Amino acid sequence: MLDDIHRHHLYGLAAEIRAVEEGHNARVLPDGSVLVKAESQPGSYRVVLRGIADGVLRFGCSCRSGEYRASLPVPCKHAALAARRLEREGLARWEDGSWRLRERAQVRGARLLLAGTVDRPRLVPAAMADAA
Repeated sequence: MLDDIHRHHLYGLAAEIRAVEEGHNARVLPDGSVLVKAESQPGSYRVVLRGIADGVLRFGCSCRSGEYRASLPVPCKHAALAARRLEREGLARWEDGSWRLRERAQVRGARLLLAGTVDRPRLVPAAMADAA
């Protein structure tokens, strides 16, 4: 009998297979979420990275399965396809039955966070901006 962890790993793989067989596409949006849309059916779903627990990526999805299976790292086929998209972008890897963030992605994320702490030089001096 399989334990819960192994069942979750197998569920993630099966979900990805279903998404591919059904012709779903994953597109990264400017806000960092992933839009998953099926060629054969109307509608689309937004997948987000909810967090990282013990190095494992945890996804969320706007579909019904994403809501009631929210405790799983990959709650639905849309999240499984989004994870595979992250792999193609070089940001994630499938390891030991779960999706993990690549070191390169961790470094890029830290750089972006650090860059956000730097004050940007103003294009217009403060005195001129006040006079306008």
